[in-house]
Amino acid sequence: MTRPIFGGVLVGGRSRRMGRPKQLLEIGDGTMIEQVVRALSEEVDEVVLLGGGPVPATLEGLSRMADGDHCQGPMAGILGALRAEPEACWVAAPCDLPLLQAAAVRWLVDARRPGSWAVLPSLDGFVEPLLALYEPQALALLEEASRAEEYSLHRLASSSRVATPEPPAALRRCWFNANTPQDLGALRAG
Repeated sequence: MTRPIFGGVLVGGRSRRMGRPKQLLEIGDGTMIEQVVRALSEEVDEVVLLGGGPVPATLEGLSRMADGDHCQGPMAGILGALRAEPEACWVAAPCDLPLLQAAAVRWLVDARRPGSWAVLPSLDGFVEPLLALYEPQALALLEEASRAEEYSLHRLASSSRVATPEPPAALRRCWFNANTPQDLGALRAG
């Protein structure tokens, strides 16, 4: 429980449903990705960009890690991070969480337990593998899934080594992600 905790922001997606890079969309006083980085920065030792997507000039100084090979989707970013920093614990966050607060990151970190290889929050019975926490031991689960060409992170929830606690009601909105123009419109409308 004393290993470093990194925040990995996934920026490798194509934003097909949104039609433009989600991380660059303005929300409030900055972009979506700037909000995610601010929230993570308060609770982790270092924030790293996972993937090669564009970011605002304000974040160009952050370290980047390439996606893991022989993999795809968000799993590629997380796998790349775990391979590159095998002694670190990772809080993996998508770039499109405009309501993310540091308190949700703190809750994830506080949910760590000896013997648990990952913390995937459960929201209404649905396990959320992004804005989730991955211990170094989770690398074994991801490598196994990659070899089997099973790239959905949701399957990890079936492992007895993965905790799936439910976040407090006051934090649930932190997992809202804006994937479509309709999501963005609803967010801006309040």
